[in-house]
Amino acid sequence: MKGSLLLLIVLAIGFISGCGSQGKDASSSSADWAYYFVIFNDDIYEILHEEVNPEDIGEQIGEVNKYSDFEGIYSNGFSNRYPEGTKLYRINGVKTSDSIAVGTGDDAYVKARDHGKYGK
Repeated sequence: MKGSLLLLIVLAIGFISGCGSQGKDASSSSADWAYYFVIFNDDIYEILHEEVNPEDIGEQIGEVNKYSDFEGIYSNGFSNRYPEGTKLYRINGVKTSDSIAVGTGDDAYVKARDHGKYGK
């Protein structure tokens, strides 16, 4: 009797844990990053909810060349928010080691703050 009860409990636990699977590959994840970002000059820049005045935009310094919402290790020009072709700009009077601007549309820009070297 005790053996049957133990077997029933083990089977129930196995069944319950198997039902928790969502059918997705356990190694994949989507949009789990702590914040939106772009990678420029091997640094990670957090996208802020702060607009940059078009008059403060300097020269173009780069662009997004890869987009994905799956976590992984990526290189310069990657963003988990903006599509390929999105332009990156210098902000007049601000060091790129502090912040850059990301073009978001017709004459619209948001600030991205440097968080240091990506992946370190």
